[in-house]
Parts: sequence; structure tokens; C-alpha cells
Amino acid sequence: MKRIFSLLEKTWLGAPIQFAWQKTSGNYLAVTGADYIVKIFDRHGQKRSEINLPGNCVAMDWDKDGDVLAVIAEKSSCIYLWDANTNKTSQLDNGMRHK
Repeated sequence: MKRIFSLLEKTWLGAPIQFAWQKTSGNYLAVTGADYIVKIFDRHGQKRSEINLPGNCVAMDWDKDGDVLAVIAEKSSCIYLWDANTNKTSQLDNGMRHK
């Protein structure tokens, strides 16, 4: 296996992380750890965007074409959406309230 790049984020040391490669094209890698931030890197290891969350990331995944990354977080009734084509983040209120 050939190493493409390394991510050296100090906030991730010793903490569990979640990651999701972009489906279909594999141009982006989304990674989050204990810092409540989803960081999106391109295939060369350059950070392209960040999504600040109000709590821990519960789950994240790309749509079937790899155009949109969806993220859900603790303490939030929103689904965070990052569009790979426009590099913009939006929020969709799911109507569910946390306790």
C-alpha cells in the first residue's frame, strides 16, 4: 500500500477519529475527532473546508454520487451538508429536538 499523505492534526492524537472518503471520485476525505470539527481534505492532503459542530459527530457519509457530505452531531437538530462542487456548507433542520 502506498502512502499518499499524512494528516498531522495534534487535536486527533490519542482520540478516536471518524473518516469518510468521497464516493465515486475519491477526491475528498472528511475527518473528525474530539474537537467537534469536521475537516475536509483534498486528495493531496490540503485542507479544503471545515464544519464546526456543536457536539460530537454522530455520523457522516457522502451521497451516492459523492457530491454532498452529510453530518449529524450531538446537541443539534440540524443535518450539516457540505457541497463538494461549490465548497459551501448548509444546514437542514430535521425537526427533532435533543434533550
